[in-house]
Amino acid sequence: MKQKFLASSFLLSCLFLVDLIAQTDPMIYQRWNTLDINRVRTKFNNTGELCDGNEQNIPLARPPAFEYPTGSKTYYGTCVALVIGAPGVQDTGAVGGLNPQNLEYLDGAMDEGPAAFWDEEHYAPYGEVVGSDKAPLSTDPATWPTIGPNKGWPSLIPGTNQPLLVGSEGWPGLGLNGEKLADQETYSAMYAWKGTDIGNDNRRWLKTHVEMRSLAWTGELYQDFIVWMFIVRNIGTAPIKQMRVGVHSDFSYLPIFQSPTISGDEDRHYYDQKFQFAYGTDDNGYEVKSDGTAIGQDQIAWSGTLALRMPGSTKKVATYDAFHFWMEATTARGNGASKELYYRYNLSNQNDPRDSNKDGIDDDFNENGIPDDQEPDAPQYYLGLGADGLQVLGSTPFDLAPGQSDTLIFAAVFGMTKPQLYKNAFNAATLYNSNWKVVKAPPEPKVEIVPGNGRNTIYWGIESEKEMKFEGYKIYRSADKGVTWGTETFKDFSGTTKYIPLAQFDKVDGIKGNYKTLPEFAWYNLGSETDLPALKVIDNDSLKFFKKGDSVRVFLDDQVINGLNYRYYVAAYDTGNGITGPLENTAASNPQIGTNTVEVVPHAPPAVSSLSKVKVVPNPYVVATGWEVGKENQVQFTYLPETATIKIFNTAGELVKTIYHESKTALASSIAVWDLKNEDNQLVAAGLYFYYLESPLGTTQGKFIIII
Repeated sequence: MKQKFLASSFLLSCLFLVDLIAQTDPMIYQRWNTLDINRVRTKFNNTGELCDGNEQNIPLARPPAFEYPTGSKTYYGTCVALVIGAPGVQDTGAVGGLNPQNLEYLDGAMDEGPAAFWDEEHYAPYGEVVGSDKAPLSTDPATWPTIGPNKGWPSLIPGTNQPLLVGSEGWPGLGLNGEKLADQETYSAMYAWKGTDIGNDNRRWLKTHVEMRSLAWTGELYQDFIVWMFIVRNIGTAPIKQMRVGVHSDFSYLPIFQSPTISGDEDRHYYDQKFQFAYGTDDNGYEVKSDGTAIGQDQIAWSGTLALRMPGSTKKVATYDAFHFWMEATTARGNGASKELYYRYNLSNQNDPRDSNKDGIDDDFNENGIPDDQEPDAPQYYLGLGADGLQVLGSTPFDLAPGQSDTLIFAAVFGMTKPQLYKNAFNAATLYNSNWKVVKAPPEPKVEIVPGNGRNTIYWGIESEKEMKFEGYKIYRSADKGVTWGTETFKDFSGTTKYIPLAQFDKVDGIKGNYKTLPEFAWYNLGSETDLPALKVIDNDSLKFFKKGDSVRVFLDDQVINGLNYRYYVAAYDTGNGITGPLENTAASNPQIGTNTVEVVPHAPPAVSSLSKVKVVPNPYVVATGWEVGKENQVQFTYLPETATIKIFNTAGELVKTIYHESKTALASSIAVWDLKNEDNQLVAAGLYFYYLESPLGTTQGKFIIII
């Protein structure tokens, strides 16, 4: 009995301890999840941090941290987060904690481990919107709350008396009646608090509540950015006076290859004041890896923070500060490294020698008192040594009454070149200015291709033509697995390389020539009234995807070489929409029948009665000709039967290689490939070679030359 009582007491003590921890440490509700629906992929948390690259302690990082493009395992985010600050003199009803010296307030969602002052959690999540071990994500219903009257969500936004609208799909979106606006969204609610740091005796915070949302879209126009929204509310009993809200933007350009020291790599940080765009990239255009190899400029992205709406009366950016993570800390030139100094020197940007006229905007990076844009030889950018530069965008100071809220909206934008970065930032701004009106290309046509002898026959469905603004099709062909999409190119007005299609077909409707509505898209060719290819009704079941009775369009490409790999994609395009120029589909990343992108190898049909046409191509094989575009060295045996054994000998009569051909597993049913390697997987020498072929149709032999 005593043993049972002790066990019960122990259990009750544990439950009490868990309850006590829950009361004293709300961070038990902190959760992480991953935005991953487009070309920008990042792990975020529900306490205001949008990535954690953690340069100070790489093992503690949480990849992906703004990976771009998705799948590349190249991460650019160190820490991007919300910051909120205010002067030290505030009514006690507006603040929490102790502040006997009336020092400035600064609550930041950054948490990078032992890094400056922001190694504590400044915001705590409300448990009411936590549904699993991950942060809530619209495309992950398992993370949604399951208890509550509002489809599992609380009826009110936690900490407020505001209703939480939940759409028909069960997600609290920003659309009418709570419908989801983007293809993928996050929702979190949090509040400022004392944090968990041990030994921090000067804890103080503003009584604010924050709703955090992120919005990500698919589609050609929207796949290179994520939009973030923070609704900041005063949950105190007195106004917060002269507060500022900003974005702490710490992107680095592959710093993991270098130690963060003065002698390490350098990054450039720019600011476009008119566009409210803080952005950057690597300084010298290459990175040396730890193994001594390097990656070039074409592999290093540009990224930036585009302010779409700032809190305050002007809704504009009022301060921009570029500074170093650890150099010149606690000075007006560097990192504040404490709450009060971060507020003064970074968020408010007071007395910065890089601010030529002390208006709060850094614009003089050689510090001679003259704005860089007035000096032809001025740097025009801030150089972050050791890949440790940061940028902060801040609002105007404003008062926030109890219960009142204001909103910060910005986009994290990426591109592989500066023109692409600006184009993607423009798309983000256009989306915001159109009140989130998404415009997309017509639906992608579904494609099937039948390879033949020196030809490829392309079939595609007509689903795209149901789109009201549909105008035509462009067919692109690649001989290098999608690295390039044609031999003729031009530059659009942003400097992006565009390919002239293999073929183009458009409706006869009076819409032709270059697009005219928006000047920046005047490069787009709408066609020349060629009409669409004639409709064909499939009359048999010989195709794999299309069935008897299906209506399709057909194009024959007879300018191909047997044995080479060709990738095609069929893009449907529209006439434009007034918001942006004409839109067309991009190539599918995973080519396969039934998408708009298919890969095939033209070839003759397998031999069925004779081996007389069997031959080696090319013959002679010359390495320098680059015959096998996008392939390793190889020759091909063509016009083969369905099964065959090929033995290759050198001039000494020695067996070099045996190839077993099976049409079902071969590159093409009548082609066998030899990679010019012997049975020991070594490249063979140049010279004359002989082959002997055995098959159910008989035997044949021949010779070929390799020139290396």
